[in-house]
Amino acid sequence: MEIKILHLYYDLLNLYGEYGNVSALERYLENQGAAVTVDRLSLYDDVDFKQYDFIYIGSGTEEKQLVALENLKKTKADIRSAYDSGAIILATGNAFEMFGKKIISPDGSQTGGLGWFDIETSVSDKKRTLTDEICSAGFLDKPCVGFINKASEITSREKPMFVCDFGAGNSDKDKNEGIVNGSFYGTHLTGPCLVKNPHLLEYFAGLIAKKKGFDLKPAELPFENRAYKITLEALKSRMN
Repeated sequence: MEIKILHLYYDLLNLYGEYGNVSALERYLENQGAAVTVDRLSLYDDVDFKQYDFIYIGSGTEEKQLVALENLKKTKADIRSAYDSGAIILATGNAFEMFGKKIISPDGSQTGGLGWFDIETSVSDKKRTLTDEICSAGFLDKPCVGFINKASEITSREKPMFVCDFGAGNSDKDKNEGIVNGSFYGTHLTGPCLVKNPHLLEYFAGLIAKKKGFDLKPAELPFENRAYKITLEALKSRMN
């Protein structure tokens, strides 16, 4: 079974070691017997989005986010076509903000997003949210852990990816976090989130397997699960 993964803007949106998300998914699928190809492409590369089963975009500084957004607009029809055809997209950190209606900078200037989803982003130069996180998803049987570092607040009328039990949501007034719409998943959770949460890694591997028409074999991730358990217990102790 051949699987193609695209790590988009791997060199521009690369905070918090998030290349680990792609590496972990690649290793997991290879251990399942799949032949996995990972293409790492960026601003000046030609991208044929429709050939990819899974597209990953990580987080970057606020300045680099806007550079990536302007570049992505040039191929917005192509990536939309891939999404509409069932490509699975995971955007972490501030990457998912690019798919909303607009991003409002601290000076009040506005940059139009791709407009896929009914979300708006406001970026502050006076307030930054840095927090560890415990959050729950309706499609998972265990909570996820991670870290959020953002200068933005999200106003969203979309279905959230997570609900925060500890830490920050989309805004001070909203404990919902991120977005899930069809095969698009967006979250500020970094860390990298697929490394810190082996059950989330297995979830995305399962989505890819379903798309490609094969079954996953039971997999043991003893070190990953132990690290997850230790982190979860440590964060839970801070909730009281």
